[in-house]
Amino acid sequence: MVQVNQIMPGYHRTVREMSVLQRERGVMLDPGRGQFTDYRGEALTGTLQWGLVLFPHADPLEKLSKNRELGGSEIKQLASILHTDIHQLKQEWNKVSAPHFWTAGTLQPVLLTDYQIKYMHHLHLQGMGVYPMMIRYPQVDTGRQWLGYLAEQPDLSKTQSGHQDEVKQPFGMKSGAAGLERTLEPLLKGIGPTLVTRMVSGGGEMIPGMRPHVIAPANPHYPLRVETTVDARLQQGLEKLVQESGLKEGAIVVLDAANADVRAMVSRPFYRPQHVDPEQSSWGNRAVQAAVPGSIFKIVTAAAAMENHVVANGEKFHCGGEYGKYGLSCWKEHGHGDLSLEQGFAESCNIVFAETARRLSVEQLEHTADRLGLGRSVGWEAQQMAGMSVLRHFDHEDRGRVRTAAVPSTDEGAKIQTAIGQRDVLVTPLQAANLVVTLLHDGKVSAPRLVQRIRYADGNTMLEMPVHDTPSATGQIAPATAHKLLTWMNKVVREGTGKSLQHARWHVAGKSGTAQVQKRGERLHHQWFIGYGPTEQPKYAVAVLVQNVSPEGHHQATAIFRKVMDYLAESS
Repeated sequence: MVQVNQIMPGYHRTVREMSVLQRERGVMLDPGRGQFTDYRGEALTGTLQWGLVLFPHADPLEKLSKNRELGGSEIKQLASILHTDIHQLKQEWNKVSAPHFWTAGTLQPVLLTDYQIKYMHHLHLQGMGVYPMMIRYPQVDTGRQWLGYLAEQPDLSKTQSGHQDEVKQPFGMKSGAAGLERTLEPLLKGIGPTLVTRMVSGGGEMIPGMRPHVIAPANPHYPLRVETTVDARLQQGLEKLVQESGLKEGAIVVLDAANADVRAMVSRPFYRPQHVDPEQSSWGNRAVQAAVPGSIFKIVTAAAAMENHVVANGEKFHCGGEYGKYGLSCWKEHGHGDLSLEQGFAESCNIVFAETARRLSVEQLEHTADRLGLGRSVGWEAQQMAGMSVLRHFDHEDRGRVRTAAVPSTDEGAKIQTAIGQRDVLVTPLQAANLVVTLLHDGKVSAPRLVQRIRYADGNTMLEMPVHDTPSATGQIAPATAHKLLTWMNKVVREGTGKSLQHARWHVAGKSGTAQVQKRGERLHHQWFIGYGPTEQPKYAVAVLVQNVSPEGHHQATAIFRKVMDYLAESS
């Protein structure tokens, strides 16, 4: 015999509670889903707002028009408070048989102002009530695609053993469809919603004498709170900076130079998490999507040359502007003259790096890239954690690549194009920023984090996600190589393609890049600038990617890098 207070298998409610729920109709105030904060504890999701819940009557339009309580002056007052007319109010009041929030004919509940709430309290309409509701995301466009969005996935429940809906309601529970919302779904989904309900008869009609009441889970540990590594103030400031800069496509990644934690990550174009069209691309996080890197990949080629000792100290290369084969030329029309590898790095000279690449094998380039955290996933992940086979921080993170299997290692033209970051090379902005952190850490590759810990609702820690490395199977570059590359990145700003950064608030260092791409047959450029600052005591590593811009335009990525660094300096 089943006891009335016994917990049913697969449920979080007792038999008695289940029996009551089957005789009620309700509206969800809070899905009970875990929330996100920044690393200081500032809320990134979940704000309590107030909305108007309408409780329909059994015989909708007829009873609404005959009932003195709803047909008199007070319903006119309510319509006036809601800035609508009586016809629309009555129509929405009884459009469905279950309680629901007032939407004014839109797809979202209307958020009430303090003024509206104040005057509604003076009304005596039993068919309505003002209740708090959990709003997960603000109604604004944002560049936080790393956070993701929610979507109703009706087939999900069929795959969960023993799952049944506790209450038949006109709403669907949403689950994570992208970003951290998806990768942390098993932890975020919680133990049940908070409902405001009203008793119904066996035929499903509201019982007039029974007042609404609230049903909520009683477990003090839930919902969980996910503490991200993001700095909300920096994130918000950089999103505003991106809009003001005119950046249409691309990404910005800001990592903490000490441990590679993500402090801000902006993807453009922005998306609105409340209204996502899966067929569009704006919800995708361009910070973890691979793009052609251009000359920032020369960091890898220079490292490979040093590690394999293919360039002698003091050796000079001659750049006359044209290489003479493989369709390769230098960006400087008449050439740079005689340059060392260091000078060629500062000036981003293609001819110097083409000659250097001839002395390297494709395998040496690949191994060096792998040791620097390119051509593979670098984002934080752990196996067999919190009941998940793999727990990842970055949803849909691209691995990137150095070359495709179809290109033979003996193809010298392909190798030279690879060495200057063209051909088949692909790098994500996250990998690019992490490459800078790797150099700052003597060649040790860190695993960038988006989450540092998960807490229970009572504040106790449920799960720590400690900093860890992501080493290459082939080892790492020598600390001396990393130090020399950092020195060369300083020279880029002092003497080379990054001279415009000399007037930044901080002393900064970095490497520019321009990649030739085609989009629907049109020749365009991807622009990059990656670097760090301040050089005296590095605090942040930054990658800026500006995609699909005209070849005739100025180097927007360098300009945005300076603005980002200036903003970071002002905020420090």
